[in-house]
Amino acid sequence: MKKTFYLIVLACIAMLMQSCDGNVSSLLGNLSFPADKAESYAKAIENVKEKTDLNKFKIYSVRFCEGEKLSNNLMFVSLTMINPDNYSFEQCFYLDGTVGDMREHSTSSYEVDYEKIKGIDITKLDPEKIQSYFDEAKGMIPEGCTYKSISYYEIEEVLPRKSSSLNKKRDIGSLETEFGVCFTEDGKETETSGGKTNYLYYETTMQVNPDGTLTIKD
Repeated sequence: MKKTFYLIVLACIAMLMQSCDGNVSSLLGNLSFPADKAESYAKAIENVKEKTDLNKFKIYSVRFCEGEKLSNNLMFVSLTMINPDNYSFEQCFYLDGTVGDMREHSTSSYEVDYEKIKGIDITKLDPEKIQSYFDEAKGMIPEGCTYKSISYYEIEEVLPRKSSSLNKKRDIGSLETEFGVCFTEDGKETETSGGKTNYLYYETTMQVNPDGTLTIKD
């Protein structure tokens, strides 16, 4: 768990825009897709199915992200994919229906082989199950604190690293799932310093174990 200071300024939005193509209409629009509800994930998955040919790539990382921090508004899903020529790409699919540019993704630390990667079938993700993880995690928030948002939900296939010594105890080809939960401490939500108001919150990472149970990672 880590305590974070959040300065409410437009620069925070600009940083997010740079991280995934900067779709201004998606970031500042009036659409609302709660980041802790199954319906939002169903919508995101449907967008991906409609906007890309999943038969041309294998997906090895899926990351659903909220927009502005603590908004609890699911903004986009980012896919990391590989084609039969062993080129990796990353692309963002916004819930308003727009799609970011496909960008080359560096795999310099990993041994990436299209034939060996199993791939993640995003169409088989269960939005109701995803929400059940969030509901359980909310009950694990410390007493005296208030839940604010799900910051991200991520599924990654474990890829082999180029250095074999780093692959010990790593289950190559398995899927690892985690998500971020943000919450505030009651009565200590803000702090004023130098004439600026900062929002104070905690973010913890929840790991989804193979048996479906949750473990706090930090």
